[in-house]
Amino acid sequence: MMSKFRLLLRKWSTLIMLLFLLGTTFSYAMFQGGFVSWFLFYSFLPFVIYAWLIFLYPLDDFRVERVMGDRTLHAGDSLEMKIRIKRKYLVPIVYIFVDEQLPGRLGVLSGSTKQSALVFIGFKKELEFSYTIKDLVRGEHEFSDLVLRTGDLLGMLEKECVVEAKETVLVLPKTVPLAVRQLKSEYEHGQRANLYKLRQETAMVSGIRDYEPGDRMVTIDWKSSAKGLGLKSKNFEENHSNDSFLMLNGISEYHIFEEMVTFAASLAEAVLEKGMRVGVWARGGQHNQLVEVKEGKVHRKRIMYFLARLKALQSGEGSYAPPKRSIPEHASLIFITSELNMPMVQAYTRLSDGKHPLTILFFRKDVSRELEKPEQDAYSYAANHGVAISVIHGRSEWDIWKERMR
Repeated sequence: MMSKFRLLLRKWSTLIMLLFLLGTTFSYAMFQGGFVSWFLFYSFLPFVIYAWLIFLYPLDDFRVERVMGDRTLHAGDSLEMKIRIKRKYLVPIVYIFVDEQLPGRLGVLSGSTKQSALVFIGFKKELEFSYTIKDLVRGEHEFSDLVLRTGDLLGMLEKECVVEAKETVLVLPKTVPLAVRQLKSEYEHGQRANLYKLRQETAMVSGIRDYEPGDRMVTIDWKSSAKGLGLKSKNFEENHSNDSFLMLNGISEYHIFEEMVTFAASLAEAVLEKGMRVGVWARGGQHNQLVEVKEGKVHRKRIMYFLARLKALQSGEGSYAPPKRSIPEHASLIFITSELNMPMVQAYTRLSDGKHPLTILFFRKDVSRELEKPEQDAYSYAANHGVAISVIHGRSEWDIWKERMR
């Protein structure tokens, strides 16, 4: 309250000073006379009038609209943000400063926490300018309101206002191509095929049903359809062993966590492209939630949105592993973590319970550092209990881990 009063007092003091100076020049012109004195008065008069105009003009007359092009953005893309400014009253405004405070992590990692622009308005009622943010980082970025500033031409009076312009931009994780093999092949009736062998499950037909929109051409039973009973589709025996359940440890350092999320997104996309089902769970704070095991394009979007919103946490509470009821029968478990300890490995070994193939991928940033004693003990425990565990130092090893699991 006091700061607003001081600001208002300062503005009035400035205006009174300008009027005093104008009166001084007028008195000088009246008593002195001549061209120079009157020229001085009339030269100073527009500055005083403009200062009063700025003082009286309501800046909340301005309306701001954000205009963005492609809203499907991935990490590493560029964002062109257009700012469209509109107003009602046709009052001459020489200039206006537009200040944009970039969202926290987006501003810090881009090297600039603020975007500013000087816009010359004049008599325009609508104008537009834009700026570009390069190398976007994954996450949900909330752009706040804009600050508009203007003032008189002498720099003695300044006004500003906050204009509502909130907008949320969701940057999805970037994916890289991965070659995926099925982790296990076991049918409901007990038949077992070769371990880690990739093949399409289109041979086990369990029945015929009516065609439904969205069925693939390869599923249509042309022989039954040719009998004049309408289009028929084949029912295939469901193979639960195709299910994959990805689990991320959200308690991690930022940069290594970004690699973990990129890998998880890439693996989920590769699994879904093969027609298999996948689910995701993340540990740590608000991350203790999951995306159920499903398939399809809509499910892919749901997973990407889930991964886009994840944040690395310094610490967290809750269980190491998700509840067993959230994991489908025979699903393959893949745990992605940047820390390795005995309680964690034991929790996931119990979760596997010999019914789910379990893979632990230990992401490490420091390649030169040897595994510490607790990490070595946890690694040995996992290996001795039939867990496929691998240490990942970089993206060059993202495909190697599947070979190690053979």
